[in-house]
Amino acid sequence: MTLPATATERAAAYWNAPETVRDFAALTAQPYLVEILSRYADDLTGPALDLGCGGGRNTVALLEHGCAVVAVDLHEAMVEATRAATARFPEGRVTVRRGAAHAIPADDDAFALAVCYGVLHNAPTPQQFRACVRELARVLRPGAVLALNTFTSDSLDPQLRPGETAGQYVLPDGVPMTLLPAEEVLAGLATVGLRPEGAVHTYVRDLDVGPRAVLRCELRRDAGGGSGDGRGGSGGVNRDA
Repeated sequence: MTLPATATERAAAYWNAPETVRDFAALTAQPYLVEILSRYADDLTGPALDLGCGGGRNTVALLEHGCAVVAVDLHEAMVEATRAATARFPEGRVTVRRGAAHAIPADDDAFALAVCYGVLHNAPTPQQFRACVRELARVLRPGAVLALNTFTSDSLDPQLRPGETAGQYVLPDGVPMTLLPAEEVLAGLATVGLRPEGAVHTYVRDLDVGPRAVLRCELRRDAGGGSGDGRGGSGGVNRDA
């Protein structure tokens, strides 16, 4: 079988493949997201964003906690899977759209909460990674919460090869991704007014594609918005085993 010609086409072929969609649609929300939603129940006073909704597991968790949700994914097969997963909820509670993380289809200050799990590292370049961060800050209200996890460069799978620019790595199929040190990710979030609240976790997960270093935390958008000072959030990073 001939692979799609471009990296973008190869990535789309993977994410739209029936077996990939089936695997993601079978997943349920991580216990830590359920705990976050319970802990921030008082903050769930406005719409929530599920950015990179995949098969819909986090969208369902948000709906079950009473949120009205806008779910966004770049890939049409994942959009359809999320629509199927949320069809049992009342009409008007959820909107599922196709869209990119670096151009979120939503107004400024639209959301009281956003979930962005496993998305930012899929940016093909560090420039687009930073554009995604700016977009998250744009669509979050002052005081809103961002639940984030992303892969980092703190531990690199040997199958990855360096790309054309610092922070870019290329998978064996030729698809690029962006992996930055956790501290650099946090500093970039701080420049757009998103600062960690509570513990910041880093750890390595052994996945079927290889070991991946993960940064996971919740962040609060500055109440006054603004660009921040770029020095990162308070509290540092906990290195979890």
